Amino acid sequence: MRIHIIAPAKINLALDILGKRDDGFHLVKMIMQAVDLCDVVSLKTKREPGIELHCPGLEAVPDEENTAYRAAALFLKETPAFSEGISIKIKKRIPMMAGLAGGSADAAAVLFGLNHLVGGVYTMDQLCELGAQIGSDVPFCLQGGTMLAEGTGTLLSPLPTLPDCFFVLARPPQGVSTAKAYAAFDQLRNPDRPDFDRTALALYEGVEELGRCLFNVFEQVVTLPDVSHIRDVMKENGAAGACMTGTGSTVFGLFADKGDAERCAGILKTEYERVFVTQPVPYGCILDD
Repeated sequence: MRIHIIAPAKINLALDILGKRDDGFHLVKMIMQAVDLCDVVSLKTKREPGIELHCPGLEAVPDEENTAYRAAALFLKETPAFSEGISIKIKKRIPMMAGLAGGSADAAAVLFGLNHLVGGVYTMDQLCELGAQIGSDVPFCLQGGTMLAEGTGTLLSPLPTLPDCFFVLARPPQGVSTAKAYAAFDQLRNPDRPDFDRTALALYEGVEELGRCLFNVFEQVVTLPDVSHIRDVMKENGAAGACMTGTGSTVFGLFADKGDAERCAGILKTEYERVFVTQPVPYGCILDD
């Protein structure tokens, strides 16, 4: 049997780091949004036991380090009733090392798809518990929509759906090391922080107000020239606001008008290869009919 799962990317409308636990994990507070830039993950059962992974462009990454492979291995370990092997094929559209949760989205899709293949033996809450063992963004990628994320990023609370809007995403050629970004933030004294109450209210008030609330604390330590340049280009070309997502290096601009978003994307495409016009979506992983 073969199935295909749509795995949306995420962006952070607001992101703050609240502290660091004794085990090294950081405590965060974020407003996360799923967008319709998606990977497609295909799963096929096979008679032979084991996991096969095919992901063009990521052949250099050992299977055991790939989040999709790790998710499959965890699911098979926790689900003895699943006695077949599984073949995974990933069609990548979400850039890697970009702050868009591409790897987490693929892991979420594998968990979602395998659960479908065994008849839905796990609830969404149980899938999220499994996903949290792979990465802190996996539970959000399973559910999608608009969420407040707290704790290590796995405690999720639904928020109102965004007003009608569009996002332009632009990924500079340079990636950002998540570990280095967190280490740099840990050295900051008295960083500026987002106003989550104001941002939550802005979800009701429209694109212009929401654009004024976009904020990511990592912009204070990720100093790539392309990040500030892209942000400026977006604001000069109709964006209500622009901000880096995650630890970067992708920057997104928020637009009320699709035409403005497409024109801005066209300008950015003269300088950058990975530019996308997207919309918010109210879902996470779903089956592709």
